[in-house]
Amino acid sequence: MTSRLYNNILRSLTLLLFPVFFLLLLAPAGCLLEETREISQSEPDAPESFLLSWQRDPTSTMTIDWYQTPGSHPDQDYRRRGEAGRTEADGDQEPTPDAHSVLEYRRLGEEDWTEVAGDFVAVPGTDFAFRRTELTGLLPDQRYEFRFNRQPPVYQFRTMPERLTRPIRFVAGGDMMHHAQWMANTAASVMRTEGADELDFAVIGGDLAYGDGVARKVGRWYDYFQVWSEEMITSDNRVIPHVAAIGNHEVRQGYIYNYTPDEYEHPDFVRREAPYFSTFIPFPGPDAYGVLDFGDYLSLFLLDTGHATFIDGEQTDWLRRELYQRGRVRHLVPVYHVAAWPSFRDLDGFLASKVRSNWVPLFEKYGVRLAFENHDHTYKRTHPIRDGRIDESGIHYIGDGAWGVRTRQIRTFEDGSRPWYLAEADSLRHFIMTEIDGDQIHLRMYEEHGNPIDQVSFSGGFSAGRP
Repeated sequence: MTSRLYNNILRSLTLLLFPVFFLLLLAPAGCLLEETREISQSEPDAPESFLLSWQRDPTSTMTIDWYQTPGSHPDQDYRRRGEAGRTEADGDQEPTPDAHSVLEYRRLGEEDWTEVAGDFVAVPGTDFAFRRTELTGLLPDQRYEFRFNRQPPVYQFRTMPERLTRPIRFVAGGDMMHHAQWMANTAASVMRTEGADELDFAVIGGDLAYGDGVARKVGRWYDYFQVWSEEMITSDNRVIPHVAAIGNHEVRQGYIYNYTPDEYEHPDFVRREAPYFSTFIPFPGPDAYGVLDFGDYLSLFLLDTGHATFIDGEQTDWLRRELYQRGRVRHLVPVYHVAAWPSFRDLDGFLASKVRSNWVPLFEKYGVRLAFENHDHTYKRTHPIRDGRIDESGIHYIGDGAWGVRTRQIRTFEDGSRPWYLAEADSLRHFIMTEIDGDQIHLRMYEEHGNPIDQVSFSGGFSAGRP
């Protein structure tokens, strides 16, 4: 009986396999070799995520970083999604970019691609690396196409104009990612908002991935970049560049004031204590603060509210010089993390007081009309403030940082009143759509689902009495 069963199985296999062998005999001799050759010579996979930013002139350059997601790591909590606390395990990914990974770019409408390999950038405290290239010699206010590893998809970016010949539009926010899904929800709402397809860039005021400067949380950065590269793209596949200031959750101990002189006087203090911000964020990178100039119409001052650099002293001296040198720039806009005029924290707090005593007088002297603040996990807009009181010629302080984080309650006193300087405030995740049109500044604020919550317009630049 066993022998009969064996013969039946053998006969069935023969009947099944015979057509396969017959087809193989009829196939062209080079067919199988060609298929093997195509597999062995296939291009590297497209990167898991990427980030566009600037290190220098936004009218003629673009910096592009691209990443492969690292494998599993000990910090699994960063993958919690939303209120339910659902977790997702890491996949087994290559820890470094493919050695043959390249980027190609060309001006929109041109036929030939220009290929660049980029530089390997090591990720501190890990075996990971990513690639970075700075494209230079680009034309102002032009669209370019780019792709990775000679294969689709094809993305676009746009350089900034040299002059304010059209409205400039950007989205502002901060305190980005307690949970990746919260960050993604707000980002998706940004790109559904009217005018999103004309966004020029985004500016983020610190506390990006909540990586705290430690290697065990480096996976949070990769999640951050993945959300950004998936969500912050226009309907025609144009990627929104990312500009950022430093916050306390980029630094191991949060604030430079927590370190001893022997520690903070180390020449590589910023690279050592904020290793991932200074590596992943091209500008201001290891300097912790800097100014990015957009032609003669906008200068973004990315400041450090005491995280890797002291507020007073060298940074304030630098700020005074740089503001003075930009007397002919139409709009000067500071972006920083800890609020001078907080909506949740105490107005007399240590850092808020230092910002008001060191920087606010300089902002007022040199004609700043708009400053983006963060850190409090609320939405707020102040009345225009000058010399410590409400003044229509003063500065509008806007933000308080709640893109993708758990929100806090607005500060109230025993009689139920709120701080005198708050014009609008609420416990909402939000984003701020900003338009600069000539001397006019228009801001529209939305909560995380895209519903409008506030708006304000005012004159800035030279029409606002700049010295």
